[in-house]
Amino acid sequence: MGQNTTISSDMIIKYGSVICLIVFGSIILFYLIYLLFNKKSKKSFEGDRSLDTLYDDAGGNDPLSNGRLTSDINLSTDKYSCKFQILYEGNNKRNVECISGCDDKDEENSKFCKSYIYNGDDDNLDNPLLDETYVNRKSDN
Repeated sequence: MGQNTTISSDMIIKYGSVICLIVFGSIILFYLIYLLFNKKSKKSFEGDRSLDTLYDDAGGNDPLSNGRLTSDINLSTDKYSCKFQILYEGNNKRNVECISGCDDKDEENSKFCKSYIYNGDDDNLDNPLLDETYVNRKSDN
């Protein structure tokens, strides 16, 4: 009986590490597969929307809309610093006002911030702070 116990102990020691490696490897593999599929679903998260989509979904771009959206945007990077107030009103009025950064002593920062100002001038429709529905409608006219 003593030998059978020794053989069983030797087998457990010999194959135990292989079994543990297979079990833990399988767990890690399933976790990596889970992360891979989970990242794809996060990209299509419906709550991740722009101001344009929010305004459009709420009916702000409807032809007879009297909707209004205001938003403050604060930008601060190593290179530039600006603050804007954006106004969408109905389906035909857009305004991007520079609250700070446009009159800085730093000319490069000032020029950058001023490039986003929009007050209804159709010559400045390339402004990326305006919603695409509005820009496309104005460009077609």
